Order: sequence, then C-alpha cells, then structure tokens
Amino acid sequence: MPGIDLNYFIRQANKLTEKIEQRKKELAEETVEGNAGGLVTAVVNGVQEIKAIHIDPKALEGNDTALVEDLVVAAVNQALENSRNKMKTELEKISGGVKIPGIT
Repeated sequence: MPGIDLNYFIRQANKLTEKIEQRKKELAEETVEGNAGGLVTAVVNGVQEIKAIHIDPKALEGNDTALVEDLVVAAVNQALENSRNKMKTELEKISGGVKIPGIT
C-alpha cells in the first residue's frame, strides 16, 4: 500500500515499549499499602513485591494467632490489588489504553 511507512510504526512501537519498560522500573521503586482492620498494614512495590508488614501491638493482645494471620493475608491481598491497579493505570496512561500483549 502506498504511503504506509512500516518502519515508522516499528519505531513508534519500540519507543512505546521503552517508555513502558522505564515506567515499570520506576514503579518498582514506588510503594502502595493495604490495610486490614487498622491493625495490619502491608507495603508492596509497583511490581508486587512485599516490602514491609506492620502489625499494631493491639493485634497481638488477645494472643489470637489465627486472627493475626487472617489480618496479614487480608492486608497483603489488598496491597497487591492496589499495586496491580496502580500499574495498570500507569501503563494505560503511556499506551493510551491500548492493550499490548506481554507488555500492558
């Protein structure tokens, strides 16, 4: 087809991929939190790695290990969900909402 510069589209795709990969690296340095009952907070980065777990001493007062375990799981799950949502939102900003398999 005349007038279509395939190399232009390839260069644009490569630029987009570079921007997305750069943003992923930046997101690895950013953190989000999840909280369960105000007693347990989980901190994860933008690539879903757990960075910290904070447990309020009040959660340990009743010696209810099962409750504390459930709170930790809930806080981690919320933090991971927040992290996935943040990554999705940030990458959609770069790609203009276009889904790129394996990248966004």
